[in-house]
Amino acid sequence: MLRSAVLGAAMLAIATPAFASGFTFETAKPVDEDRFATLGTVWLCEDTVCKGDLKRKKVSVRDCKKLAKKVGEIVSFKNGDAELTAEELEECKATARNR
Repeated sequence: MLRSAVLGAAMLAIATPAFASGFTFETAKPVDEDRFATLGTVWLCEDTVCKGDLKRKKVSVRDCKKLAKKVGEIVSFKNGDAELTAEELEECKATARNR
């Protein structure tokens, strides 16, 4: 029985890859809420910095725009592997200005 449980746990670990990745964004002004949900995750914010786990590997302008509609102008958006370029951030900022 113990052998079956160990084997089952090992198979589950192999079959369930870790897709969630830590993302961070910073806003131009302090965020009103210290916790909010969007993009399928809960974001925890302190002053102008918010962190959350997304089931994605890359940062995207599309995600930045969705966040900007919720919190305002975003000045950086990144994860452990990449971050938006200055041009991409400008595209995202346009969304915040139109909210």
